[in-house]
Amino acid sequence: MSHHEHLADLYLRLSLDREGKTAIERQEADCRAWAARNDLEIRTVHIDRGRSGFKAVDRKGFDAAISALTTGTVGTLIVWKVDRLSRRGMGQVGQVLDDVEKAGGRIVFVQDGLDTSQQQSRLVLALLSEVARSESANIGVRVASAKAHLRSLGRWIGGQPPYGLAVGTDGRLDHDPTTAPTAREIADRALANEPLVRIARDLNARKIPSPRGGAWGVGTLSQLLKAPAFAGLLPETIKRDGKYTGQVVPWRSPETGETVEIGRGIITPAEQLRIVSLLGERAALDRTGHNRGVRAETSHLLTGFLRCGGCEGRMSAAGRSYVCHARRLGRPCPAHTTAFIAAVDRSVVDGWVSRLAAAEPGDRLLEAVAERWVAQHDPDIIRERATIQAALDDASAALVDLEDARYLRGEFQGADAVKRWERLRERLSGRVEGLRRNLADFPLPEADISPLLDPVQTREAWEAAKVDERRALLALALDYVTVLPAAGRRGVRFDPAARLRFAWADESTPATAD
Repeated sequence: MSHHEHLADLYLRLSLDREGKTAIERQEADCRAWAARNDLEIRTVHIDRGRSGFKAVDRKGFDAAISALTTGTVGTLIVWKVDRLSRRGMGQVGQVLDDVEKAGGRIVFVQDGLDTSQQQSRLVLALLSEVARSESANIGVRVASAKAHLRSLGRWIGGQPPYGLAVGTDGRLDHDPTTAPTAREIADRALANEPLVRIARDLNARKIPSPRGGAWGVGTLSQLLKAPAFAGLLPETIKRDGKYTGQVVPWRSPETGETVEIGRGIITPAEQLRIVSLLGERAALDRTGHNRGVRAETSHLLTGFLRCGGCEGRMSAAGRSYVCHARRLGRPCPAHTTAFIAAVDRSVVDGWVSRLAAAEPGDRLLEAVAERWVAQHDPDIIRERATIQAALDDASAALVDLEDARYLRGEFQGADAVKRWERLRERLSGRVEGLRRNLADFPLPEADISPLLDPVQTREAWEAAKVDERRALLALALDYVTVLPAAGRRGVRFDPAARLRFAWADESTPATAD
């Protein structure tokens, strides 16, 4: 594997100064200064903002930075401090060091003065990484203790309170004079069993902003009405297996088992129970008034694939039809797009089968399908190749620009300038060739997609597949389908050529249904 010793990436992770300002800029300045002192060229900067180094969360910046190092795209990864890379102890750091060592790269920690290419650094890294893990664990204990203390006093523990409420100087909730009247109106209309979608449409028509400043929807209203703090009760987010679930319930004192008041709510707990009951009854009925029963675990075939031709938002299933999801939730949409599920499913599947069957050797769609097939079954190799390919594209573009600079723009005049141009060209050419060799070290696995090109075999496989398997097959070739509003009167036979626009995996612009 060919490393580019003169190239380095930076990895930065969000940190807070004592004044509350982000330290990302300071990290980057220190890392760039170190690179300059050591004659290294910065290729790119990977950043994880607001991502914990202690919790088991996805960190795209971290993954990309390590990938660039282990694939040989760069020779050095510069990190401000050990605890910026990880706070999960030697378990994670040790694995990273093993992978980096195998690849022949190195990680430099500027503030700690450590370089993993030096033998004595590993022992120090083990100690510092465990110290960082211990500090994070202790911070978690202190935060939990502070929250427990505030709960025992019946005070708000942080975050934005529900719409209509504000935190007073005593740490308890009270009515916000600006939004409380609207919040009470929402509650009264819900108690009168008015559909949430109608309430949302009215609030949007009156241009009343939602809690986050956007449009109101059914989900926003439902979440507000069910929030414990909306009824003046101290809330608690349920944890399961150490992770927050998003389920919020009234907190109960461990000593008494009773709920705790957090101040003055918009509604009473009794009113909230009534609202929850009414919402439950309404959710259990379909548009004809019949009980829908238990919702099926599997989603509809085209959930997530369809877009509304009116607002370009997604569409979802309601009864026997796919409908504009925004309109369904009370948000604005210039067209009330709707189409029967059976007709759309049948037309999309027919279009998918026909498009694959019509593909000839060399068709870009077949390449895209093969790549997605590999991505579904071997995602690691795709990620590694993508990292190298992105660097190769950048280097190739820089080489072309360098040629243009001399021969088109005339920027390198004189013997010394020409020599400097030749050195730059040699370095860039070497980088391009090295990246191409690295790409060859990660060949794309062969994907046999021939069964998808035979309509008979495709239909047989389709009939035997479950819904989630069918959706995975569709996603190999299809990005999304736009459903246009019906032009004529209702009840006319569904015309896929007029109503559907397919966006295939190989296209930047959608194609028609035929």
